[in-house]
Amino acid sequence: MPSLASFKIIPPIDTYPVIVDFAQTRAGKVALLIVFAFGLSFCSVSWPYTSAILLVMTFLPRYRAILLVAATFGTFMRSGWSDFPVWSGGGQGLPGGALFKPLIVAAVLVAFALYYRAVRQGKGRWLSQRPVRNLLVWYCGLLVLAAQLPPAGSAAVIVWAFAIVFGKYLWFFNYALLDRNAKDTAPLALQTGHFIPFWGGYNTPFPKGAAYLRKIEARTPAQLAVCQLKGIKLIYWTVVLLLLQRVLRQILYGHPGDSFLGIDVSLAIPSLSDVLHGRPDDPYPWHINWLALTANFFYKLVAFSVWGHGIVAVCRMAGYNALRNTCNPLRSATIAEFWNRYYYYFKELLVDNFFYPAFLRYWKNRPRLRLFFATMSAAGFGNVLYHFLRDIHEIINRGPWDALVSFHVYMFYGVVLGAAIGLSQLFENKKRQDMSWLKRNLINPFCVIAFYCVLSIFDDPDRNLTILDNFAFVLRLL
Repeated sequence: MPSLASFKIIPPIDTYPVIVDFAQTRAGKVALLIVFAFGLSFCSVSWPYTSAILLVMTFLPRYRAILLVAATFGTFMRSGWSDFPVWSGGGQGLPGGALFKPLIVAAVLVAFALYYRAVRQGKGRWLSQRPVRNLLVWYCGLLVLAAQLPPAGSAAVIVWAFAIVFGKYLWFFNYALLDRNAKDTAPLALQTGHFIPFWGGYNTPFPKGAAYLRKIEARTPAQLAVCQLKGIKLIYWTVVLLLLQRVLRQILYGHPGDSFLGIDVSLAIPSLSDVLHGRPDDPYPWHINWLALTANFFYKLVAFSVWGHGIVAVCRMAGYNALRNTCNPLRSATIAEFWNRYYYYFKELLVDNFFYPAFLRYWKNRPRLRLFFATMSAAGFGNVLYHFLRDIHEIINRGPWDALVSFHVYMFYGVVLGAAIGLSQLFENKKRQDMSWLKRNLINPFCVIAFYCVLSIFDDPDRNLTILDNFAFVLRLL
């Protein structure tokens, strides 16, 4: 009889030989798709369209790469290219009408294709030696150039539209550049299928780039069956977390008298934004500030898990056995471990684009300084650069310099986070099995959660606040 410790809310169906064998038959594949579509219907309004794509990819796995390209661009056309919001220069309208967005997307892809070809053919030249760095520098230069154009002119609209769309693709392009010299890398035309793929993951590539997709692709019927069964497990775990999210929202933020699933109890806790701005005439008590901060941290954790699990579940059903984006972060015994567990694919993006280049280039004779510097390059500099470029609307509205100044709170956040992760790797590099049970499972996780919870004060997206406002809130917690 199974013990209570082995009980799982979602059973490990991918380990049952009978189910795995059944999933390889035609009837089994249809059954899996139906079961997955039912779970997906709770998480996505576009579940019929996504399910139709997965049906074709399941029965034609040989053409998975081509189908992925068709599905990705089909999703853009179906949504009216809404994944590429462009600036209209004060509402004057877009030149070219309905064709403007697809033409801009085509121009971005062609521009990168020319750059990609020049990098591959220019071995030994400066362009191919640091292609990711060069692309980032060029993109930042494009933003500065666009800011100099008259905002009411058509030229500004076109250049800013190009910059916005290029920014959406930027980190996907970087992964393609990192994989350019691999012997089995696919032609760039096929790689466009996982540039903003149909399963989601905008700005941050899910799951990474072409090299990772080749590694995790299901190549046999048995591998595909196991991969899709894992996708079903994850989508139903997403449904469970979605229900938990609704319950938390009701209990934490709902209004008295509201009801969800018969729950009409609500703490009516103010949002973190409310307590950060404060009330000069009637400030919130210290315990309300703590409640708002803690509630915001755990609610965002659940909501973030729902978002990432839904993307990875669809990716698995498409035949790519991707790791989860968020995996048991509350069990983390160190600060570095939490960062790895909370947002895995963002961490991987920073590691591939910033950590490894710094680690392989600088301080080779001083290993501890080398590790710390590379960590600061990724979790500090790379983290800040990513979010600064992501919020391109702030650059458009404020200008590059004012946008950078208004970003100083997140810069502080990035420096503290990078330093904490670096020190965690240097001084907390003790194996989990060497710790006592109490320290491994209670004391260390509590300290790690408390650190990230307090640090989240400086992760607030409101750029109207200064760092003095954030520190004033820290004092109000006392």
